[in-house]
Amino acid sequence: MRIILGLFGIAFILFVLYDVLWTTVRVEGAGPLTSWVTTALWRMSLKLARTHRALAIAGFDVVLFTVLLWFCLVWLGWTLVLGMDPRSVVAVATGTPAGFWQRLYFTGTTLITIGNTEFQPQGRFWQVLTPIAAANGFFLVTLVITYLLPLVQAVQQRREIAVYISVLGATPDEILLQAWNGNGFGVLQDHLVALAPRVVGLGQGHLNYPVLHCFHSWTRASAIAPMIAVLDETLTLLEGIDPELCPDRVAVYPLRGAIQHLLSTLAEAHLEPEKVPPPAPSLDGLRQAGIPTQSDDELQRRVDGVADRRKLLSGLVEQEGWRWRDVFEDK
Repeated sequence: MRIILGLFGIAFILFVLYDVLWTTVRVEGAGPLTSWVTTALWRMSLKLARTHRALAIAGFDVVLFTVLLWFCLVWLGWTLVLGMDPRSVVAVATGTPAGFWQRLYFTGTTLITIGNTEFQPQGRFWQVLTPIAAANGFFLVTLVITYLLPLVQAVQQRREIAVYISVLGATPDEILLQAWNGNGFGVLQDHLVALAPRVVGLGQGHLNYPVLHCFHSWTRASAIAPMIAVLDETLTLLEGIDPELCPDRVAVYPLRGAIQHLLSTLAEAHLEPEKVPPPAPSLDGLRQAGIPTQSDDELQRRVDGVADRRKLLSGLVEQEGWRWRDVFEDK
């Protein structure tokens, strides 16, 4: 039985190391354990949280729990490995073999490299293995710290992009109405060009830090999901405006592609599309402002051509704790 438990311990250690390296170094999404844990806990948080503030706290807790789970599984794994030999760890004062809880204590102090004076490894094999465990703990702690610090910066970049979009306008209609000068949309295309590389970077950030979706902003203006939807719906509304008045197509399609890249990246990780795409945005507000538009049928035809994309966009909004109506209501 001790041998079997020790083999389980080795499996725990190797699996966690694989998962941590995949998540922090491979930069192509989360490892299997991290992906399953964060997705399951985040979905549970969406069901239980009643406010955006509570959801923001829950998202932070999900990330913290994942990091603690890494360490605890490695801790348990090394404890089980040391349990393969009842005399692997002995008390310094009496030389008596350590029990399970004493081995757990010895392993914990070894992994965080502070050591202890109460217990010591017994025998050459365990004396060699103990520094390996200490190196494992030092490597894990260092890797987690170097991963979390830039993760905070990535969270800040998400908020910066959301706020950038929100200052252009809180809703798709507002962005276009504020940019409209009676003859065109002024320098709106310059902002669209500036946003394209930022959105591309956002997609790459989610590859590098797959737990980013757990960081929830409780204010709409700094929440990336509804504001990306606002931006994309703005581009959709442009499809229904007289082509002669629209910004240069070269300023629009790179941003469209950047948003599609972001959605595709998230879909490979955790994002699930809604079963039905959201309704086409209305052109009535633009018409009331005197902006020449195409027919509703023409806009609907164009919207129907990107139904799959809009299902993903709606899924992004819903799965980050917002509702599709939040895209068009500044509350």
